[in-house]
This record gives sequence, C-alpha cells and structure tokens, in this order.
Amino acid sequence: MASNLMDWTYPEGSDDAGIFEIGRRLAVAIGRAPDLTRFIYDPRAMLRTTREIEAAARGHRLLVGFQTAAKFEVEHERYRDIVDAGTTVTAWAAGSIAAEAAVKGVDYRALKSNTQRLENQWFLVADGPEQLAFVSYELGDATAFGVGGAASPGKRFVGFVSDDPAVVDLLIHSIVPIAAPPAPSAPRGPSGEAIALVDASDTSSDEIGIVAGPGAVLVTVGRGTDRAAFITALTLARREGRELVAIDRAAEGIASPYHDLRGDDAGRPAPDRLFDESLARREGRGSLATYLEAAVVAGVSAGGWFPTHAGLDGLLEAKRRFNGAVVVLPPEAARPGLAERVRGMTPARIGAALDVPVVIAS
Repeated sequence: MASNLMDWTYPEGSDDAGIFEIGRRLAVAIGRAPDLTRFIYDPRAMLRTTREIEAAARGHRLLVGFQTAAKFEVEHERYRDIVDAGTTVTAWAAGSIAAEAAVKGVDYRALKSNTQRLENQWFLVADGPEQLAFVSYELGDATAFGVGGAASPGKRFVGFVSDDPAVVDLLIHSIVPIAAPPAPSAPRGPSGEAIALVDASDTSSDEIGIVAGPGAVLVTVGRGTDRAAFITALTLARREGRELVAIDRAAEGIASPYHDLRGDDAGRPAPDRLFDESLARREGRGSLATYLEAAVVAGVSAGGWFPTHAGLDGLLEAKRRFNGAVVVLPPEAARPGLAERVRGMTPARIGAALDVPVVIAS
C-alpha cells in the first residue's frame, strides 16, 4: 500500500523516466529538493551499495526489501551473520520463507506480490552509525520481477541513493508500518459495573444464615431481578470460599445453545463445563459476562452455564454436574407466576428436589 506520508508507488506504464516522478513527489513531501541524493541505474553499482550499507549498519537498525522470499532464502546465511553482529533487521518480501531459511532476530514481513509498490522493491535503509538509504525499482517484464540476480540479462533497475536526513526519515516512517504485526492491546481494566457489583457485595447487609455442605453456589440469572440475586450469591461465595455457578435461564428455549450437544469445540459452550467472561460476550450475554468479570475482580472462582433443561430440571442437572450446595434465586421467586410454577420453580420444590438450602435475594 502507498504510505500516507508520500506515494512511493512507481508510476504505472513508466519507463526509466518514472524515477523523476518519484523524485518530484519526494521534493513535495519534504518541502524542498533533496540534498545529497543521486539517481542510480547500474545494477552492479546497486549491488556494491547494498553490501556497503549492510557492512556499515552492523550493530544498528537495517530495513531491507528483498522483492521475493526466494531472494531472502539465498541471503539468509549472510543475514544470520548480520544479526549475530547485533543488527536489528526488518525485511520485506513477497511470499513466505521456508522454515530452514528463517533467521532468528529478523522481523520478516510477508507481502503479496506487486511490481510497483515500494515495499516490494529492492531497498536498504540504515539509521546508524550514519543515515543512508538506497531504493531501486525493477522495470521490465513483470513475470520476471524478482527472479534471478541483479545483473541477469534483461534486468533493468532505476533508483536513488541518499543520505539526506529528511529523505531517510521519510523512508523509515513510510516503510516501518507496512505489514507490521498488530500492537498488543493494553490490558483492559475492570468495568465500572463489575466494580459496583463487588462493592455491593462488600457492603451487603444480607444475613444469610444457612447450613450447607461443601460445594458451589448456584445462582439463576437471565430472568427476574438477577442483579440482586448475583450480589447475594457473590456475597455468599466470598464469605464461605465457594465456587459460583451462574445459570443463564435466558437460554431456556426451543433452540439449544449447545447446538448438537457434542461440545467438541473448545471455542463453543459445552454442557459439561463452565464458561468464562470472554465466551459469554461472544455468545451475546452481556450482563452475564459482567457478572463473571465481577467474580474475577472479587477473587471468586466462577463460571457460566446454559441449562440443558428448563426450570427445576435444569437446576437438578447443574447440581449434579457442578456439585451445587446452595441455590440463590431472584426476589420474584418468593411469589412465582404460573409459568414458573409449571417449571417447578417454587422455593419449596427446589429445596426438596435438590436437597440443598435455597436463598431468595432481597
């Protein structure tokens, strides 16, 4: 791609004279005629310039264009020696290099084939101990581009050599971003809502007087006032050092979130394992993802789960799979509607069927 600092693309359909258009654009980009810059046409002189820059840049930074991966493979031993001398090397070429030709310490940037873009050309840029740049565009038969040596019959190149600091800086800023790996994203801090949930758990005045054996706190979310239910469950899990299982009852329906129930893809939810915040977000469960995030902030081991059955049958399955010892329900559970009663979601039936304490959030 052309740099937004300057269009280095060789003019389409141009012969040798196209290099003068590159020179004109360069003058516009730096605001004056380049100093200490000369055009070069002889491929043997270009090769000598290449070797001189490689030697001078040892121990500094070197940016290199090889045109094709095959050319880098021919030079890989030379560049292993250059890197061993303490040189930081970034290389651009079309295609991928063979594993045996890879050089540790070379930042190799694989490109798509192109005969006009700067990054696909033969170039070297060094910023120390002296700034120096060499750029050469190959002309002629596009099918032979990057094939063979510089002095091969029929090869034609035009380019320039410059030690004008403005020219070298422009080249560096133009080339370095091309095909660069994405910068690592900064760690995301906890959301305000996750922190608010943990704070609410810290200050909860709920007196949860239960006697329960070891096991997880099961909390139903996705229906009713589930924020209150989660805060109560988080409070209980923190106070008693229990795991927390958030059962997303919004998933109770005709379509199963497990698709074919195989669960053989680690990137999909599976009925026999809990999922984390990232999977909840991928599945579009924003509130549940925030609850799981809050649990992490609070130092509680937690996971989400989609019921395999509706209502009481889903809770029974969750208890069996994840060693449930306590169930927390939203405030509405104290007076369930007809549909919830049909699903068996009354506190008395839940307590009797699961044989565990049932807590209704206030």
